Amino acid sequence: MSAWVIGAGMLPCGRHSDTPLHELGAEAARLALDDAGLPYDQVGEVFTSSMLAPPQTALRVAHSLGRTGVPVTAIESASAGGLVALRHAAWAVWSGRCETALAVGYEKSTMLEPGGVVPKPRDVWDLFPPQLSYAIDATRFLYEQGQGPELFAAVAAKSWNCAARNELAARRPDHEVTIEEVLGARMVATPLTRMMCHASVDGAAAVVVSRDAVPEAVELLAVEQTSLVEDASWPRVGPTIGPPSQTARTARRAFEIAGIAPSDVGIVSLHDMCASEEVVTLVELGVCDADEIADLVFSGGLSVKGRLPTNVDGGCLARGHPMGATALAQTVDVVRQLRGRAAARQVADVHTGVVQTVGGGGSAAVAVLRRSDV
Repeated sequence: MSAWVIGAGMLPCGRHSDTPLHELGAEAARLALDDAGLPYDQVGEVFTSSMLAPPQTALRVAHSLGRTGVPVTAIESASAGGLVALRHAAWAVWSGRCETALAVGYEKSTMLEPGGVVPKPRDVWDLFPPQLSYAIDATRFLYEQGQGPELFAAVAAKSWNCAARNELAARRPDHEVTIEEVLGARMVATPLTRMMCHASVDGAAAVVVSRDAVPEAVELLAVEQTSLVEDASWPRVGPTIGPPSQTARTARRAFEIAGIAPSDVGIVSLHDMCASEEVVTLVELGVCDADEIADLVFSGGLSVKGRLPTNVDGGCLARGHPMGATALAQTVDVVRQLRGRAAARQVADVHTGVVQTVGGGGSAAVAVLRRSDV
């Protein structure tokens, strides 16, 4: 049985201080349902994602849409939560449990919702921002590849400039961002400057998954999820994300199930809390070799008109990172690209896309989507 994304919607990333968290989720869901041309009472199951939401927020989202008695499941898997919600929605359809399912992600990072759950630091690494672990991995990557921080600065500049053409992005520069500007920004954790690090924002996104194809539907070929894998090269304490090899394993499973090769991918949307993560993840996904990544970056190969358009909505760096909603925001953008609805950021003749994410605690997920007319 097939699963199709028939509706997609998201709110602008930024500050939504005056809007309750559950209403952010409900509004994104309404946009997705309107895009699908479906009333809420046609939804058979609802899956929601948030990292910081107070208890019962998922039910408040659903009840804002209507009291239909639909099963509602709340998911917490940090930044990977959006794809985990999508995976559950897809399996609800693939299994025949329902005809249509709704996945919704929502987060308020700029001002924690009263009653929100924030874990108390327990280990010394919990006292440091996640950028520190990324900086360690970034330094190792540069050393092994014989590159300088300009590599990551070029990736960041690309993402900021893409965001300038994305009306839903939080960081929209009014000028062409350069490598020199990125390198000159305040240092966060060597070699990562502020402009190489993500923007914490409020936001929400949603997709509707159905067993029936409709005009402009995008087929969901695979959604795979893993938890931490054994990797002797990755510290057992400290960084809470999984090793890059976890993304590689998750992607291999997704490509195998989807029945495609990494070379078939026309657009990538990946988790980039820091610019270095974009570079490392492209290699682990298998869509680019380590020895060619520098040439791809510096030649503009990751831009809208490049060989492998990546994070052309600005990514976590510039679109913004509303954590539990991020992966669904990524999915929404890939769906719009595959439909040919990305306006000034449209990738030409794109037919297959990949969405990748990782989350704190060691969760990873990869989804493969394909245009319906392929």
